[in-house]
Amino acid sequence: MPDLPVRSVFGPEDADRPSFVGGKPVVFGQFAMRRFVPVRHGLDWHGHVEFNWLTGGEMTYRFETDKVVLPEGQMCFFWAGIPHQTVDLNPVQASNYQLTNMYFPLDVFLSFRGIGRIQRALLSGAVLVVPEHLAIGDIPGRWHQDYQSKDLGRFECLTMELHALMRRLSIEESIKDLRNNFRPVRDDGRQSGPTEHVVRMIEAVIQNTSLPVSTQEIATISGLNANYASNMFKKTLGITLKQFIVRMRLIRARELLLSSDVSVSEAAFQAGFSSASQFYDNYKSVYGSVPSDLRQARPA
Repeated sequence: MPDLPVRSVFGPEDADRPSFVGGKPVVFGQFAMRRFVPVRHGLDWHGHVEFNWLTGGEMTYRFETDKVVLPEGQMCFFWAGIPHQTVDLNPVQASNYQLTNMYFPLDVFLSFRGIGRIQRALLSGAVLVVPEHLAIGDIPGRWHQDYQSKDLGRFECLTMELHALMRRLSIEESIKDLRNNFRPVRDDGRQSGPTEHVVRMIEAVIQNTSLPVSTQEIATISGLNANYASNMFKKTLGITLKQFIVRMRLIRARELLLSSDVSVSEAAFQAGFSSASQFYDNYKSVYGSVPSDLRQARPA
């Protein structure tokens, strides 16, 4: 199996601390995962949805002005574009005190269908908890093995399992937000102000990914003025609406290349690109490889 496509999915292989942590905000980020003894660290922000599982004690994060205690043995997650910092550690069983981090690319997470309630909450700054009855078995252990394998097929399984888990969570009667004193996220998931407008634009992009829609058309579909929509989108996510549309199209094209026998050119057109060359240029810019490498790395 060629190394390049797999590395472009998984990110750096040999780093005690992923390179995106430490002060440079990255819009989407590469996938990464690690298991370690928790330590205090400075203020971080990066382009991922961050998942945490803690065993053997508790730890406290600060999000802006809020302090949040991560409970032992439960999966918690948040949008890491909001600055956060570890401020307190409380090991109860030192020999078993371990944190598993999973850094999942924001663009892939936003491409998941049927979890708008969760996506809205995260973009609004929520820190959500997956109930124990949904997180059956050693999910972090299995996913960490998938990550370490560097196998594209296992990574696709991880992604599908995460999507299914988020779908199950989204239909729960009550979803708990640690930043909101464990009060449930509103059932309709709607938030007032800019976040709701941004989520409407994201939904419009995802629903029209296969069409060659423009930023003007996305704003119109969302019921917003084009300039207002573009400024709000970039202020919230740190990326332009046009760049986000391209990333969603790339994800769709990758899905087609992995799951079907369509040609690279046909995958490009079905994903909404106006030409194969436009697809190639954007793909190489984002992933550092060419689409045919991904096709060759596809599991038999």
